[in-house]
Amino acid sequence: MAKKVARDWLLKRAKPEYRFRVYHNQDSAPYVSLLRSFRDGRFKLAGVDQLPDLGVKEEVGGFTVWSSDWKAIMSLKTFFEKKGMDTSWIWTRDGDR
Repeated sequence: MAKKVARDWLLKRAKPEYRFRVYHNQDSAPYVSLLRSFRDGRFKLAGVDQLPDLGVKEEVGGFTVWSSDWKAIMSLKTFFEKKGMDTSWIWTRDGDR
């Protein structure tokens, strides 16, 4: 019974998540800060839809970005690629679109 209740609770709240990594040889902190401000609505990026559930994690050699909004995360990926940065995708649940 408890497993069924837990399973139903998780299935109602679970959403697909899409992530990509941006490879950047220089300091990534300014980009991470910019993305957090973008998420909080204090900053706008041209051609990128608002992402209220945007997650950002700074890592060695770049940073990782994730969200449940596939269309908006694709526009963010395109933004970084236009800036000349390399990106890689990690898809969950739905696989590669």
